[in-house]
Amino acid sequence: MDPRAHLFGIRHHGPGSAASLVAALDALDPAMVLIEGAPEADELAHYAALPGMKSPLALLHYQADEPANSLFAPFAEYSPEWQAMLWALNRGRPVRFIDWPAACALAAAKDTAEQDLAEDEGGSPHGDPLDMLADVAGYADGEAWWNALVESSRPGPEVFAAIETAITELRTISDANQLLGIGRYQRDLYREAFMRLALRQALKDEAGAIAVVLGAWHVPALRQKSTQADDRAIVRDLPRVKVESAWVPWSDSRLAMASGYGAGVAAPGWYRHLWQLHREGDDLGAQAFAAGWQSRVSGLLREEGLAVASASTIEASRLALALAAIRGEPTPGLAEMHDATLAALCHGDETPLRLVERRLLLGERVGAVDEAVPQMPLAADLERWQKRCRLKAEDLEREIALDLRTEAGLLKSTLLHRLVLIGVGWGRLLDAEAGRGTFRETWLLAWSPILSVRLAEALVYGVTIEQAAANKAAAQAAASTDIAGLAGLVKACLLADLPQAAATCIACLQAAAVSSSDIARLMTTVPTLVSILRYGTARPIPEEQLSALVSALAAEINAGALSASLDIEPAEADALRKAMSGYDQALGLFGDNHLVEMWQRELAMIARHNRAAPAVAGLALRLLHDRQAWDVEAVAASFSRALTPPASPAEAGAFVESFLAGGAEVLVQDRQLLAALDQWLVDLDDESFIELLPMLRRGFAEFAISGRQRILSLVGSGLVADRASPSSAGSELSPEFVEQALPLLRTILGIEA
Repeated sequence: MDPRAHLFGIRHHGPGSAASLVAALDALDPAMVLIEGAPEADELAHYAALPGMKSPLALLHYQADEPANSLFAPFAEYSPEWQAMLWALNRGRPVRFIDWPAACALAAAKDTAEQDLAEDEGGSPHGDPLDMLADVAGYADGEAWWNALVESSRPGPEVFAAIETAITELRTISDANQLLGIGRYQRDLYREAFMRLALRQALKDEAGAIAVVLGAWHVPALRQKSTQADDRAIVRDLPRVKVESAWVPWSDSRLAMASGYGAGVAAPGWYRHLWQLHREGDDLGAQAFAAGWQSRVSGLLREEGLAVASASTIEASRLALALAAIRGEPTPGLAEMHDATLAALCHGDETPLRLVERRLLLGERVGAVDEAVPQMPLAADLERWQKRCRLKAEDLEREIALDLRTEAGLLKSTLLHRLVLIGVGWGRLLDAEAGRGTFRETWLLAWSPILSVRLAEALVYGVTIEQAAANKAAAQAAASTDIAGLAGLVKACLLADLPQAAATCIACLQAAAVSSSDIARLMTTVPTLVSILRYGTARPIPEEQLSALVSALAAEINAGALSASLDIEPAEADALRKAMSGYDQALGLFGDNHLVEMWQRELAMIARHNRAAPAVAGLALRLLHDRQAWDVEAVAASFSRALTPPASPAEAGAFVESFLAGGAEVLVQDRQLLAALDQWLVDLDDESFIELLPMLRRGFAEFAISGRQRILSLVGSGLVADRASPSSAGSELSPEFVEQALPLLRTILGIEA
């Protein structure tokens, strides 16, 4: 190899590697820096030195016509590649990326479903080859060995020669035995061919020394003898796709192994603290290092409402130093810090430590991109919205309460609703329409870097969030015949303050409703529309158009509910019953007396018809009872008819379950109904009773415990039995009957003895 090429084998996101690399670059003073990474990033590298670039950040590469096919190359402030970029840019030296192109990686991802092709240190089916070195050195695994020797100790520039010697031996064994699997072996073959080609080109273009920063695993491959023709032959026929690239914010939590990131680290928060030690060198000794960490732990514990004395913080720092000395470590590691915290600050109890562990070890930082950096149009528009709304992207989940009567609250709500429409779930609505109005919303916010991909996917609908949300909603409405989904789109557009899109969705909903014969689906649309009309929103709504639509839907439902309930399967009956319940409530809120009267007539026909599905008939009778459309005697007579032959026990059980779903008062107040139910149960044979027991349990499950207890009291008093069998009036229940029957009844009602 040309002696001008200097290879530095690092670990991605390693603070010790980064510190040793910076020292090596200072000593070498190279004319050019080459970095493992997709060459599509070459035009973006110079932005890294801008003052507004706050790590963690990532280079996003995505397929132009299919943005979901994407990959990220993340950087923390302690990532060696990031420090190499800054070193070169601050000195005016050229920077190039030399890995295989993202165009090839994304094409391969489509074929193999490997979505993390940029993650060089991913897991292996045969384990980590570094484990072999760790075993010889007496460490638990390769991760612990590397951390102790490289990341925690800051060995200096000389470490790279030792790393190369060790990795060369491991690479020889691994390649011979395919320890990393055939897929990984083949992928490395392509990548390393591209790296060698890029290095040759750099040596032609630059007369001075060249620094090559890459994963330690690849160093032996760049040392091996290979001709340019051979390397070109390896990569010649690789498929490619068209790629777009951009800088995007990243987060601490996504740098962690726990996120599924193959090149992640166990504790990004700890590595940031370790980087401060390496960066400040002798100015920050082990004592100050330990004190700084324990002070951070103490502060987080206090934020959780726990009392932590300053003296305990000092003791924790001293204990960490003592443990490091006992264990032969130059400075306290994460294990020493953890043990010291547990003993001195948490008094041996892991629970307080778990409260702050995520913030402490993973960190909670979200990066930021400088304003001068070109961004995807939607990302740039989102940044403008964030500044306007004063909403900051944060890694941790955070609840915010919005008052929509204020301009600031309405603005934030509009943004979050529009983002939901385009699939960018920065916020999740937890509570809307609290109280009696719709002027309060509670959102749970949590930013994830994957949302940058969602923004790229939404670009096909527009270049601003408003435009993209409106166009996507209109496109979904045009392609849908699901009337319940269309009703949801109408509401979503109104909440997102997109009146034109809402009008388009209403037109599509009207067209779908005209051609629909599914009464249950029609019923499910009405509650959504009525809730908008009844409570309104903080935005303008097309009230006249929505009212006309609800009236038309209700008229069609009222005319077709009976037909929809006849001779249907139990599953269809259950779906219709659920839809009827919501529709009945919504129709009452809508307040059109003529429509309510039509609906009550339809309910009466369903309750009387001998071919109506029992579950639907049971609910129809209960709704007539609750509306007081029928008197008690009529309800009781219809109830009794549904429980007597020719109705089978299963049909009667479905009727009873549906009728009882409205609450216990119907049985407590109307003894005739309770008596009819009691008599029906008494007349059941053992087999039928066992078969129907689950239905009965479900029917009583919605009753309040007080209602169940009152029913039990009535049955135990004997009054219900007297009413069911008048000939036995005045007789008392035998002690034997009470002893055997009441425990079973308690079980059915879900009441503890």
